[in-house]
Order: sequence, then structure tokens, then C-alpha cells
Amino acid sequence: MTASIDTRRLAGAFVLVVLALACGTFWVGIPIGALWALSKATDSFAGHFVLGLLLVPMAMALFTPALFWLNNLYLRVTGVFERLAEDELDAGWQRRLRGPLEPMLIVSLVVALVALTIWFFFLAEEPPRQVI
Repeated sequence: MTASIDTRRLAGAFVLVVLALACGTFWVGIPIGALWALSKATDSFAGHFVLGLLLVPMAMALFTPALFWLNNLYLRVTGVFERLAEDELDAGWQRRLRGPLEPMLIVSLVVALVALTIWFFFLAEEPPRQVI
């Protein structure tokens, strides 16, 4: 019994780390990757800007099912779904199950915004003159 619980905890921790990396990828990796791909596809600044406004949100929306899948995998691996099913049978009503995805998305967004601000104002070699 102890090995099963330890295995679940280890698997849950692994899925949680993968989910955290996926949340960081959602806010940083996908926009950078989409904008990089657009830089190879178009030479026009206006075209790059307009297509970026369309492609980045679309790429993020296409990545969202992977985040939901990882969240559900975490809930399955840790046994939350099993405990919830038992509680729902006893109580006679269903409740909404969230998991760690929502707080992880918020924290990763804040971290990404802070990192972007630090990079833009302090580490960038030649910041645009229009901003400063």
C-alpha cells in the first residue's frame, strides 16, 4: 500500500512539473515561436504585426487542450477523481473539480510579465526610443 501511495505522489509531482513547464510555454514559448515563424514567412512589418495578432492567440487556443489534458492527468494520477466519485455518491450532488491548472496559469503569467519587464527596461541593449 505504501509503494502505491509513493508511486502516486511521485507520478503526481512529475505531472505537476510538466504542467508548470507547459504553463510557462503557454505564456512565453508559444508567442515567441509563433512570432519567429512569422518572421520567416513574411518580410513586411505590417504583415508580421497583423498576422501576429491573429496567429498568437490562435496558437495559444490550440495549445489549451494539452493544458486541460495535463490537469486531468494530474487529477487521475493523484486519485482525486476516485475520492470525488465516492464523495458525490455519499452527498448526492456533483461539484466542479478544478485542479492546479488555474493557479499555475496565473502564477506563470505574473512571472512572465515580470521577466518581460525586467528584460525590456534593464537588459535589452537598445530599447526603442519611443518608449523611453
